Amino acid sequence: MRRVESALAGNPNCTTGLFTTNRVVGIQKGPSGGEEILALLYADDPWFGYWYGHILRHPKNREVFVSLLAWSVHLPNAPTVPLFFRRFHYWVIERGAHHLCTVQDHNDAYQESFSLGGAAANLAKIIGCFSLEKRSGDEYGPYADDPVEFAYPWRLGLRAEEHPFPISSPLTVVKNSG
Repeated sequence: MRRVESALAGNPNCTTGLFTTNRVVGIQKGPSGGEEILALLYADDPWFGYWYGHILRHPKNREVFVSLLAWSVHLPNAPTVPLFFRRFHYWVIERGAHHLCTVQDHNDAYQESFSLGGAAANLAKIIGCFSLEKRSGDEYGPYADDPVEFAYPWRLGLRAEEHPFPISSPLTVVKNSG
């Protein structure tokens, strides 16, 4: 096994990216123009998608940090932090490759704070109550008809299923260099 691990480590063409070794990644100035943190909550079965916790500045009110839950069919990854965030923004936000989910209560998928520390505390609460089984919704529960457009609702005002594909964008956004 060591020989195989050594061969993988010795070949720069064999990469698996940041999210295979770190479940939480942060950047001082991400594609949103400010500090960002991404956490991988669930990546066990592609059928259920990939669930992320994301902290970023709200694009319309730069004094506010948003902590949110994002559900996507894409698992962006990269060998460097800046490229990782660019790929995440490209696939999940710009391309609109995210979906709505049912909420469990009024603040388990989206919260706002005036500080990064407050946003981290909010995201920790969202992560603490995350349960994939509860994301399908309770048709008789108080939030059954309250899907949150948690994943970047300000992005063109469109849901993933309404997004006009393809969207032109420069390939430099997703290239394989840092």
